[in-house]
Amino acid sequence: MASIVLSRYEAEEGDLPEVCMLCGAPATERKRRRFTSHPFWVYVLLPFGWLPYIIVASILTVRVRCYTHFCARHRNHWLMRALIIWGVFAGMVALILGSFFVVALTGEKLGKSSFDALFGTLCIGSLVLMFLWLASIPILQVTAIHPADVTKRRLTLKRISPEFADAVWEHREERRAEAEQEDSPRGLPPRRPEQRRRPRPDPEEFDED
Repeated sequence: MASIVLSRYEAEEGDLPEVCMLCGAPATERKRRRFTSHPFWVYVLLPFGWLPYIIVASILTVRVRCYTHFCARHRNHWLMRALIIWGVFAGMVALILGSFFVVALTGEKLGKSSFDALFGTLCIGSLVLMFLWLASIPILQVTAIHPADVTKRRLTLKRISPEFADAVWEHREERRAEAEQEDSPRGLPPRRPEQRRRPRPDPEEFDED
């Protein structure tokens, strides 16, 4: 995968080629997406709870809106990852609650020592599952198209297709050529450097025969 540096004008106004950002095919979906970017190390705070992560992330987060182009196949690029994250979370919660419910029903038959050991195992296992789920969030986000190095003037998009990056450069050259043609007199294309008119020679420099 490749990366491309876009100006804020290109990103926010959608001055981009009609090419899928993920595979390079002709784009059929054009949507405006709000990107948020913060240092990657902020995800390290997730195992310590949502509150530390939210506080630090809200301080360091930079937001930018960008038009995104996708083909019909990849139009749900971010939606699929969101469904995976919250689907796994729902299944994990159901598994934990169901396990505790089963242990509570069979606690009298197991005996106190067995019940305490099983209950402790479930508590530790629940914490491990929660940690793994939290760790999977930044992994899924990094494997998707995501922003980096967001400033007031430019935006860097990572994990895009090389074909889209090449199309952006070609699109810029076309825009630059159109601008130069509009600035030339009577709409004529600008001369190449080697075609520019040379100064006329002074007749006095030549001797008459």
